[in-house]
Amino acid sequence: MERILRGVMRYRNTTREQMVKEFQKVRDNPEPKAVFFTCMDSRMIPTRYTDTHVGDMFVVRNAGNLIPHAHHFTDEIFSCEPAALELGCVVNDIRHIIVCGHSDCKAMNLLYQLRDPEFASKLNRRLSPLRSWLCTHANTSLEKFQEWRDAGMKDPILFSSETPLRRFVAYIDSEDKFAIEDKLSQINTLQQMSNIASYGFLKARLESHDLHIHALWFDIYTGDIYYFSRGAKRFIAVDEHSVDRLSAEVRRFYS
Repeated sequence: MERILRGVMRYRNTTREQMVKEFQKVRDNPEPKAVFFTCMDSRMIPTRYTDTHVGDMFVVRNAGNLIPHAHHFTDEIFSCEPAALELGCVVNDIRHIIVCGHSDCKAMNLLYQLRDPEFASKLNRRLSPLRSWLCTHANTSLEKFQEWRDAGMKDPILFSSETPLRRFVAYIDSEDKFAIEDKLSQINTLQQMSNIASYGFLKARLESHDLHIHALWFDIYTGDIYYFSRGAKRFIAVDEHSVDRLSAEVRRFYS
């Protein structure tokens, strides 16, 4: 905690004045461009690796960058993730939702271990809020992963997206560059796109193409950011060779 307090003092003496100016500008002209869901991992600093600034994004973080499917909620019982979707996309009229997973995700590493029925038992879930969270809200990701792995890890996986009729397929790590848990992380990231589309209060905007869902994936060991290209049907590294092509895809599909 002392390190945090010393950091506050450095902020007061360096960037505070500039940030206050940015806060005032945002107060008068709020124009956030995205709701950004990512993991709570301390290595994930989305404003840094997207070069975004004050007022650019609403950022929501949890263990495993999960957005629970709407069928988990009844009456007035909700979690913060759908509330964030409403605040961003209904109250503030944001048009883009981004889900960003990452390599060496501790939540995904644990989810991979939850393939063991004993490890995922009801008793163990009662003792561990994290296991319960993953078993409840990431089980669909794990099931998709296990079916894909049992089939040989070569076939594409089918996901639903903005509407039941707008589906896409994804080839996962065709070059076999990443660990098995990272492959699960990529599948989980794509599954959240389907989960987001399950909320009725987003239905009209999704169907009218006024709201769009994207997936990113961050390799923390190389610093590379991958964008899921529906045209290429895979995660593509965003770099000097791909950025113009990916930007053209975004304009074509999401304008």
